[in-house]
Amino acid sequence: MAKEIVFEQLNEDEMKLLLRAYDYDVDGEGFILSPSRSRIPSEELPTEFLHKSKVALIPGSLKPIDGSPTSISKFIREEVEGPNADES
Repeated sequence: MAKEIVFEQLNEDEMKLLLRAYDYDVDGEGFILSPSRSRIPSEELPTEFLHKSKVALIPGSLKPIDGSPTSISKFIREEVEGPNADES
């Protein structure tokens, strides 16, 4: 049986609070900062950085990723469905 996936949209204050709880932050231009206080590069577009308006926060250890359909689909395939998803 497939796991249920629940998406929640956070407002800006909620997002900042959650990020700060995991030692991330948001700079004055809205870019997500790593615990070392550097901007986090996009995995899809390495010349760009994760921005609060286009980021998805993955539960667990809270990993910020691109909020694009491609990145979310990849996360679901790799992390939620797992390597044996086709065997059900």
